[in-house]
Formats: sequence, C-alpha cells, structure tokens
Amino acid sequence: MIKNFPTLVQKQLDTFLPFYEHEVIISENIFSTPKQTVSFFVQEIIQTANKLNKQSSEDYANAYASKLFQQCEALNQAVQAIKLKQSNETLLFQSSFRFPKNIHTLAPTRRLNEYRKALRALNEKISWLVEKRYNASEADKILLERQIQETEYRKMKCLKAIEDLEEQTQFK
Repeated sequence: MIKNFPTLVQKQLDTFLPFYEHEVIISENIFSTPKQTVSFFVQEIIQTANKLNKQSSEDYANAYASKLFQQCEALNQAVQAIKLKQSNETLLFQSSFRFPKNIHTLAPTRRLNEYRKALRALNEKISWLVEKRYNASEADKILLERQIQETEYRKMKCLKAIEDLEEQTQFK
C-alpha cells in the first residue's frame, strides 16, 4: 500500500481538531464504543487506516477501506451536529430584563415602566443582532436581517404603546 497513507488520513482528520474535547454518540457499530470524545474516535480511525495500510489481501483491504469510510462519515455527521447546535446557540439572545406575564393588565404607570424596560431590551437585541450579522456567513446574514426587521417592528409597536400610555397618564 501507500507508505504514508496513515499520515494522509491524519491530515484529513485535522479538520476535527476544534472538536477534540466534545463528547459525541455514534450509534453505528463501527467503533469500539458508541459514546466518547471526538479525539478518541479520531484515534480509532487512525488505527483502522494503519490496519488497512498493512493488508496484503484484497478482501481484507476492501473490508478495512469500507470501515474507514464509514467511520469518517459517521464522525463527520456527529461533528456537523455539534456545529449546528453551536450555531443555534449563538443565535439566541438573552435579555437581562424580566417581564410580568400580562403587562396589559397592569396599572397604567406600572405598565409604562414595563414598556420602557421592554424598549431597552428590544434596543439591546437589535444591537446584538447587528453585531452578529457583521461576522455572520451569507446564509446567516439573511436570517439575522429578518430578525432585525421583526425586532424593529416590535420596537415600533412598543414605542406606540409608550406614547399612548404617556398621553393616558398625563390626562389623569
């Protein structure tokens, strides 16, 4: 076989380096254990590559080549799931403000204060979304732009409610 085949495989597996410490579950029976860190699975793939490289029988070589391919595909899918989870987590805004369940049932002055807090939270979210959009991929930029537009609309509704409540409380 190729002398440096395991080294070539190792270079291809370097794409998994940022995820080495992540624990993943691979349900297929192509690894010695289904739940382990990415670095553990990478080592098993390298072992399979070494075994494949040492084979002189074509039948065994085909079996190890098939196993190697399946292992790489399974690990790649597990890492893609990690990436997807991370991207979803980074797109969740956490406001520092907490609001009562039914703001509209509060007394006008208390409601006005809650709407002002909501306005600050919406402004924070818009700033956060703009910052995220700046560093995002093209696909994520479209999603973030929609979220910015939706948040701007909610901000306008909040401003209108504040104006109405200010007028209402001034007349009382």
